[in-house]
Amino acid sequence: MANNKPIKVYVVGKMSKHSNFDSHQWRDNFLQEIGELTGLKFISFDPTRASKDYKNLEMVFGSDVHMISQVDVLIVYFSDDISVGGSQEILIAKYLKKPVIGLAPLGGKFNGGTKEIAGQTLTDYKHPFVYSTCDIVCGDIEEVAKALKNLNKIKPKTIKIIDEAMAKFDKRHSSSKLYEEHFIE
Repeated sequence: MANNKPIKVYVVGKMSKHSNFDSHQWRDNFLQEIGELTGLKFISFDPTRASKDYKNLEMVFGSDVHMISQVDVLIVYFSDDISVGGSQEILIAKYLKKPVIGLAPLGGKFNGGTKEIAGQTLTDYKHPFVYSTCDIVCGDIEEVAKALKNLNKIKPKTIKIIDEAMAKFDKRHSSSKLYEEHFIE
């Protein structure tokens, strides 16, 4: 970013104290480390610090949607045990046309490891949902810092990625029959 205006950030990821960041305040520590690497300043929209009545499910959802609508960027930490909320927050960001930077540690479950799927062993595996929905996928915090320094150059993917993927698949499936339907009694 060219000016010294703080970047409004919503950081998505595992909230547990057992996460790789090992702290309930890991979002603050994460952004502080990026600030030290880049000189950038941040305003953190932290879902764990919002005043919420967790019995009112629509308000919890609404609170997170509202926060995402207010930020400049969504950063997703793809721990090997990321929650369902994180994946939904990515799609909310796409709907709201917000850039999404993913931190998928190299060699982890989502980026660069070896994975066996349907009898195939894939090396340097990239998770299709991570790479299709994030605008940039980084393997470490230094790459996230670099992406944030160039935030104004990111052209966010939008929710149209779903329509585009469906159209490409439909075209290819019609000629190659990429799956089969089967009836179960």
